Amino acid sequence: MNRSSRKVAGATRQRRIVTPMSVGAVIVIAALIAVIVASYVHKNDEQQQAAAAVAPPAVYTPEGRLHFGSAATVVTVITDFQCPICRQFEATTGPTLTELVDAGTIAAEYDTVAVLNGLSTDNYSGRAANAGTCVAVADKPAWLVFSKRLFEDQPAENGPGLSDDRLVRIAGEAGVTGPDIAECIHSGRYAGFVASHSQAAIKAGLTHVPVVKVGDTVVENLTPDGLRAAIAHAASAGK
Repeated sequence: MNRSSRKVAGATRQRRIVTPMSVGAVIVIAALIAVIVASYVHKNDEQQQAAAAVAPPAVYTPEGRLHFGSAATVVTVITDFQCPICRQFEATTGPTLTELVDAGTIAAEYDTVAVLNGLSTDNYSGRAANAGTCVAVADKPAWLVFSKRLFEDQPAENGPGLSDDRLVRIAGEAGVTGPDIAECIHSGRYAGFVASHSQAAIKAGLTHVPVVKVGDTVVENLTPDGLRAAIAHAASAGK
């Protein structure tokens, strides 16, 4: 087994330690789960070129995030569509996040990275992030539906991800259809942005996903009650 394979295997073992635990317990310790870092962008010259600095599409913030809502308190969610703990966060706490945005209590910024390509056989993490970008550019609100469906249909680790055709169908179910979305997903139109953004996040210190912040403060308890408590604390501290 080469060095790269040992790294993947080690990361996978770490993640599987928490699999039998309850969803609540797993989410609470999500910040302890290490991810595969940026080695995948250094595999060959083509990937290195793709990872060169690429500006986010206009629908994104300058930091490469999707912003929803207009409240002063901002909750940032850094996530990867291949990450099982991210899926559990979306299923358990995602509805609370949406509820608080809709109520005007907070704004939310979703920061999708692709740092888990090594846990699929076909670079699913990057392909899914590219597809999400295609959807966001075509219809930003539809991204919320699309991302929820991707987590619901998340493939198992260490195997093939959802096919590009499947990603196109899910985009259609989210309300984004037509030849342009299909071409965007199949061609990897935003692969350069995804690789650049992911590498920048790692260089800035990202070591695990999911990461949830209220303002600049990392939320350690990622349950609905934990998120609400962190938001209330931020609101109180801001008075």
